[in-house]
Amino acid sequence: MEWEKGEAIWKQIGRFLLQDITGGTYKPGEKLPTENEIAKRFQVNRHTVRSAIAALTEDNVLRVEQGRGTFVQETVLDYPLGNRTRFSQIVSGRHRLPDKHLVESKIEFANKQVLKRLMLSGKTKVIRLESVSEADGIALAYSVSYLPAVRFKGIEKIFTKTKSLTEALKQYGLEDYTRKNTRITAHMPDRRTSEFLRQSKNKPVLITESVDIDTNGLAIQFGITHFASERVQLFVENKNINF
Repeated sequence: MEWEKGEAIWKQIGRFLLQDITGGTYKPGEKLPTENEIAKRFQVNRHTVRSAIAALTEDNVLRVEQGRGTFVQETVLDYPLGNRTRFSQIVSGRHRLPDKHLVESKIEFANKQVLKRLMLSGKTKVIRLESVSEADGIALAYSVSYLPAVRFKGIEKIFTKTKSLTEALKQYGLEDYTRKNTRITAHMPDRRTSEFLRQSKNKPVLITESVDIDTNGLAIQFGITHFASERVQLFVENKNINF
């Protein structure tokens, strides 16, 4: 392969890879060939390839996940937080295909945090739902939801079928509900979270803790959601302000 004189080879390789990405050879979220495979393609050593990948990673074109490989960076999804936050509507509104599947469900006694958020008292059981939300097959969020067990008996089966908590709640007469509050934090993910999000453990996640209430003001869900920070950008929009 002939290289242009006066420009570092790794920069030229980076340009070729960028052309592959913009041309659709490698799509957002897709894994690139290994360093060895790329080195063979361009007939260079791995160190040269590694320099090209490092530059594209710094430019946020690629992301490197330790132990998994190099991936094309996904388009960041703007995710508004409001009094009616609905995952499927948000993703669909961005012309992407939403999907949500149940990972695990169990009935357990609520701990102090869950009791407080759901405004419950005593030894009360809740249904714990773990789910992963995706857009175009790319994991965006891993969620844990707690709902009063007596009121929502069997909701895990409905959720599995509908793939939407909003749709599942309609089976219990809840045509509408609102977000009472949302708390946003960030920290490094544990192994379980990083596996569900399919991202490296050294990449932080955005976390929202939220409480949803029905039209009578009763708490129906306390949710903890971990968002992949490289794929989702959270923002709060105040629609009551007029200029």
